Order: sequence, then structure tokens, then C-alpha cells
Amino acid sequence: MAESGHREQADGRVAAGSAMLLLQLAASQAEIGPFARRGCETPQVATGLYRRTARLLSATGRRP
Repeated sequence: MAESGHREQADGRVAAGSAMLLLQLAASQAEIGPFARRGCETPQVATGLYRRTARLLSATGRRP
């Protein structure tokens, strides 16, 4: 039983590490957050742009 718990915990850490790596890669590709070049979008600007686009699409009956 104890080995199973340790294995699940280790698997969870690997999954969390993989998710963080993918998130950082996506942010660097989008050039947001700490990966932004000077004068580029901040996470808040990117979120606002996404929300405006989602509202526009929903107003026209399209799905984001």
C-alpha cells in the first residue's frame, strides 16, 4: 500500500512538471508574461483580447 502511494505521488509530480514545462513553452511562443519582449502583451492584455474575441464570436453565434 505504501509503495502505491509513493508511486502515485511521484506520478503527480511528473505530471505537474510536464504541465509547467508546456505552459512555459506556450508562454514563450506567445511572448507573454516573463517571456514577453519589451512592449509586447502582458498576460492581462492577452486575457482581455481573448475575452473580447469570445464576446464578438458569441454575439455572431459562433463558438470561440
